[in-house]
Amino acid sequence: IAIAKKRARQRASVGMLGKDLTRRSKGRCELCGSKDDARPYELVPFPDEPTMERTLIACARCRDWLEGGEIVAIEARFLEETLWSTEPSVRLASARLIMRADFADDPWVRDALEAVGYNPATDEIEEPMH
Repeated sequence: IAIAKKRARQRASVGMLGKDLTRRSKGRCELCGSKDDARPYELVPFPDEPTMERTLIACARCRDWLEGGEIVAIEARFLEETLWSTEPSVRLASARLIMRADFADDPWVRDALEAVGYNPATDEIEEPMH
C-alpha cells in the first residue's frame, strides 16, 4: 500500500518576504501570471529561514499543482517559458511541475531540464543556468 506524501504546511514566517516578493512578481503568479489569490508559496524542503530563492508568488491553481493536484497539461504550457526564469524558485517550481505533467515525455523536456540544471534524482536545480 502506497503511503501518500504528507503535504508540507506553509510557514507563517514566509509572509515576511511578502513585500519583496510582491515587488518582484508585480502581484502576479510567477508561474502563470494570474492575479487569482496570488500569495507567497515556499518550496520544500524549507530552509531554516524563508528565503527569496525558495519562495515565489503563486496563484491558487499553481499552488494546488505544487501540492500534488492534477496538472492539466493544456493549461500548463506556460511552464515551457517559466522554466527559463532568472528566479531560482520559479525555475525549480516549473521543473517540478513539468516532471509531473502529461507533457513530461515531450522531446524538449529532457534537454530543457538539463540545460537549467534540474536533477530529478535530488529534485533540485543544481547548476547555474548556462
